[in-house]
Amino acid sequence: MGETGTILRTTNGGLSWTSQSSGSTRTLNKVFFTDTSTGTVVGAVGTILNTTDGGETWTAQSSGTTAFLTGVYFTDANAGTAVGTTGTILRTTNGGLSWTGQSSGTTNRLTGISFSNANEGWVVGDGGTILRTTNEGLSWTSQSSGTMNRLNGACFTDANTGTAVGVSGTILRTTNGGASWASQVSGTTNTLYSVSFTDVASGTVVGAGGTILRTNTGGVVAVGEYLDPGIPTGFSLMQNYPNPFNPKTSFQFSVPSLEFVSLRVYD
Repeated sequence: MGETGTILRTTNGGLSWTSQSSGSTRTLNKVFFTDTSTGTVVGAVGTILNTTDGGETWTAQSSGTTAFLTGVYFTDANAGTAVGTTGTILRTTNGGLSWTGQSSGTTNRLTGISFSNANEGWVVGDGGTILRTTNEGLSWTSQSSGTMNRLNGACFTDANTGTAVGVSGTILRTTNGGASWASQVSGTTNTLYSVSFTDVASGTVVGAGGTILRTNTGGVVAVGEYLDPGIPTGFSLMQNYPNPFNPKTSFQFSVPSLEFVSLRVYD
């Protein structure tokens, strides 16, 4: 997806991409698929497009807004939430046949959204905005992020554990459902756009300038939480994870050149 209604599709892991007809010339920002067939795209001027055949055809849905929509998330094929400028939050419970505006309590641009289950979700945006719902989006409560930086993306693996990313290399982490957020060292000042975790420990962040950051410790270590896949400039040894542990733990380290390395652990 992209400018002038661009949508591309791959069926071979990205070896090749085929252009799809979106039926729109507007900028498209985010896409979310609940299975291989059913997906939703959001974009400029309240644009929402839906497919039920893997993107072979796309149908425009009425959003009821002219806001610039920047994020979308579905917990199942029917229940979805879209967010955008001027604090816009839209909700559907019928696969997008109709969308209803929700009160966000802010006029800030909202850019990223993640749900841990059907009831509990988080939205992030400008000025360090973080909003939480525990009732499918019927109401949203502001949380203190501890930053004024714009947050672009969020990912929750369960009702307690989540990560948000944003401008100036910002990475925030919560382990209590967002009641408090701790800043993590990303090792970059580039704008970070999106984050995805496969479990509480393993995550990837992408950003400007081709930035790709990776952690297998949930980012919760003293230094070097997220490792840029470039060549290390020096030696570093990360905190083991998990800690405490029984019966095993993992250490992550980097060295500036190919060489034999020995690690010794003492009790």
